[in-house]
Amino acid sequence: MLYLMVAALALAQAVPAQDQPPLVEVTAAPADEPVDEAETARALEAKCTADAAACGGAGTLFVEGDGVAQDSVRGAALFTSGCDRGDMGSCIYLGIAHHQGVGVPQDSVKAAALFARACASGDASGCSNLGLAYVRGEGVVKDEMRAVGYFKAACDQGNAGGCSNLGAAYVKGVGVKTDRRRALPLFTKACDGDDSNGCYNLGVVYADAIGVRRDRERAATLYERACAEKEGAACGNLGELYRSGSGVPKDRVRAAELFERGCDLDQGESCYLLGRAYQNGEGVERDEAQAVTLFTRAVALDPEQKKAARALARSTAPRPHSTRR
Repeated sequence: MLYLMVAALALAQAVPAQDQPPLVEVTAAPADEPVDEAETARALEAKCTADAAACGGAGTLFVEGDGVAQDSVRGAALFTSGCDRGDMGSCIYLGIAHHQGVGVPQDSVKAAALFARACASGDASGCSNLGLAYVRGEGVVKDEMRAVGYFKAACDQGNAGGCSNLGAAYVKGVGVKTDRRRALPLFTKACDGDDSNGCYNLGVVYADAIGVRRDRERAATLYERACAEKEGAACGNLGELYRSGSGVPKDRVRAAELFERGCDLDQGESCYLLGRAYQNGEGVERDEAQAVTLFTRAVALDPEQKKAARALARSTAPRPHSTRR
């Protein structure tokens, strides 16, 4: 996923449609019995061999290490198997793998081609991801107007992620004339469709009064929902509301917990905010070394994170020695 900054709207990558039937079901072992990961792995691969539509779900379990030993290469191989046999969900997962360099070499051109194939076959999430490729100029020549066309095509087909990305384009003026009021129903549609990025963006709209009356209490509810769905930027924004007591009771311990959750989800701004909490002893015991570690992580996750870079430079700069007379 691409997050521009914690206080801003975000564009997000889409996974295959969630209204499809489950691709893979893994029967959990009773609590008192050990899980045979090797046997589960063989079962997943057998499902993929028998049904191409099962390959995407099976591959994600390997990539995430869910019920089996984590193995991104094995997961990507399953995506490839499904895609080669015409399953567009597998093609999208394979495209995301190539975009991120997970289990396969990072290759934006291959990623864009896979998204284009899925989009041409009528898969709305493929269109949304292809739009992101055109926004970023990754694997294709940058073309923001074309990107908006793909977002709209995805949204018109009911893809919540496409609606969220289209709304972000209207707020930011990406490929279209800025029209903040037009974004509100798009984010609402995305959030109602259980798209965590859409709920996050809708929270930003209410927190920052973008085309609506400011309502930080409502923003907090939306951030809470998105954070629970592992939207790291939402965790960071919710933490800021708790830190300042805006729309929620002031609670700096809770704020630090939310910053930590966002940082654990690889969201750079949240790592910076958690580092600041450690530096100032807000909600956690003061720990300058931990603050430096977190500022360093924030910059590594997001090189454009200027506040973290400045904080890191100040924290690691040599301090002048005082002299006594």
